[in-house]
Amino acid sequence: MVSDDEIFLLYGKNAVISRKDRFTFVHLDRPSAELVRARTANFDPDEYFKCGCTVCELIKEGGVILFDDSPYEDEEILLE
Repeated sequence: MVSDDEIFLLYGKNAVISRKDRFTFVHLDRPSAELVRARTANFDPDEYFKCGCTVCELIKEGGVILFDDSPYEDEEILLE
């Protein structure tokens, strides 16, 4: 399982972390404690990974789920 320090290194010190079974949830949108509890308690891997595609299988094996419901700000993205 990924450690808190590894998550903070990858996603920043403002990331909120919760865990359920073998899954680690990283909440990047800085949700309320109530929303973190609801996301964690209501997580159903069979429902979340229902398409069975290769990407879902890799994420399921890795065990890290990202949440980010931050509002999208329309900004120019430059690709170099």
